[in-house]
Amino acid sequence: MPIAFLQAISPTSLLLSVIVPVIFGFGGRRLRRSVILGWSLFIVSFLFQDILTPVLANHFHGPEVAKTVAIDQPGTVATVFGGWVLPLVGHFVGRGFKRLRNLVTSRAARQN
Repeated sequence: MPIAFLQAISPTSLLLSVIVPVIFGFGGRRLRRSVILGWSLFIVSFLFQDILTPVLANHFHGPEVAKTVAIDQPGTVATVFGGWVLPLVGHFVGRGFKRLRNLVTSRAARQN
């Protein structure tokens, strides 16, 4: 497994933890489901960054590469407690985008 792939898992999961609640909010889905899914993806992102990437790098490439991939300050514990804020905000951003779209489309329909 290439190192670039191992290092790309964490940012991809972090990006999904931001995008998924926005999409769920735009789609009108429930707040609880949106926050739980975004929070879970956020935690998975930090788990990969802190724990799983060094373990996989050690397994596939040896301990020297695992030392270069490992980060100095893990943040998984902090994300467990504060990781729900970003999905919560993202959900309401998605709802705001939906209201804005509805407002624009209703005004365009009235003008025609």
